[in-house]
Amino acid sequence: MRKIFKHGITALTAGLVSLSMVSCGGGSETASNDVSKGGKTITIGMKATQVEVSNIEYHKEKWEEKTGNKLEIQAVDDNQFEQLMLTKMASGGMWDLFIGDTGTQSDKYKHAENLVDLSGEEWVNNLSDLGKEFVTVDNKIYCFPNGGVNSFGIVYNKEIFKNNNIEIPKTFDEFEAVCETLKAKGITPLMISMKDGWTVNQIMNAEWPNILAKNPDILDKLNKNEIRWDEVPEFVNLFERMKGWVDKGYLNKDLSTTSYEMAQKEIGSGKAAMMYMGDWADPEYAKTEPKAKDNIGMFAAPTKDGKSYLAAAGPGGVYISNKSKEIDTAKDFVKYMASEEAIKYDLEKKGCTSVWKNISNDKLSGTLSDSQVYFDKGMSQKHYNQTYVIMPSPEAESALLSVLLGQKSPNESAKIWSDEMVKVGKQLGLEGFSK
Repeated sequence: MRKIFKHGITALTAGLVSLSMVSCGGGSETASNDVSKGGKTITIGMKATQVEVSNIEYHKEKWEEKTGNKLEIQAVDDNQFEQLMLTKMASGGMWDLFIGDTGTQSDKYKHAENLVDLSGEEWVNNLSDLGKEFVTVDNKIYCFPNGGVNSFGIVYNKEIFKNNNIEIPKTFDEFEAVCETLKAKGITPLMISMKDGWTVNQIMNAEWPNILAKNPDILDKLNKNEIRWDEVPEFVNLFERMKGWVDKGYLNKDLSTTSYEMAQKEIGSGKAAMMYMGDWADPEYAKTEPKAKDNIGMFAAPTKDGKSYLAAAGPGGVYISNKSKEIDTAKDFVKYMASEEAIKYDLEKKGCTSVWKNISNDKLSGTLSDSQVYFDKGMSQKHYNQTYVIMPSPEAESALLSVLLGQKSPNESAKIWSDEMVKVGKQLGLEGFSK
């Protein structure tokens, strides 16, 4: 599952771990190139939690078989990865390649100073416009998109909607009418699984593209601290609507103790109808509740005027260090990753839609199929984490919880979020946040 916009990921390993049984170290400066087939050895660094989801061990085996070269995987505890990577960039010993962030969260890499420009690689011509949008910095492409696109919105039980003659709500009023209908039928309209806090963050993930679409110039102002979040009417309105869900009884009563798995089962079984979540939901829900198989759909969060957008989360990126002594070998690995065979394997394993012109995921789930409709119509906005320069702190995220629990008013909660964003921006020394 993709727990995007989540803090406190449980580490799979501590410190730096080599998964390829060759000596650990800093890229091609320390790795031995005397392999049995006379090939080269290159290193790739990544967060420990990415080892499985990136399918890197599969790709390592396939590339090594094809080329006789070796790929040394160095997995780092998630909490240590970023600092170690930035230290390596500054002091030497950088990996040949690494898997990192895309969008604004990649600004810290100082692309022109530290990374290889891949704009001239053949595979770039096959990237879709959406794919290019996620990996382009200053009109250059510095990374290979490692996967496809996932989206965030509201997932729902299609059978419940069908049996109750409910159409997809597009406006706030229509959404409230749906909730009233479901409540009258004894069905929980909207599930909140606060025990697994990252699931509550999906509310912000799904609502962000509508906020951004209504305020096209707001992103640059937020990123420079020229405007506070609680000065954005649509943002404050989100907290007001959340309080409305509580006051009108649209939420499960045990939201503070409900786990993600419990919420999956409630929706899959038909006891509840909707939940803010990503487009990976339906296969996961079916594992918990078999009745959910082929019965979970997805739609964009409603808006006042009914013009709604999905949040599109782009893939992580495979970058090549310009300090590598084996740049051509690293490029060859990326070239393999750009092959149709490797891309289709990733699309199906990761459960996402394609960012390539002539390569698609032939096994789209129901929620992915629904997402594709929005992408095809251009009704998407880049995901929060790939547009805003600050990752929300746990204190900022608590603003969502406090309004749902009735501990703070909408205005108080919006202020908590805003204050914390300014605080983190100052700590990071970002432009505009020091004043």
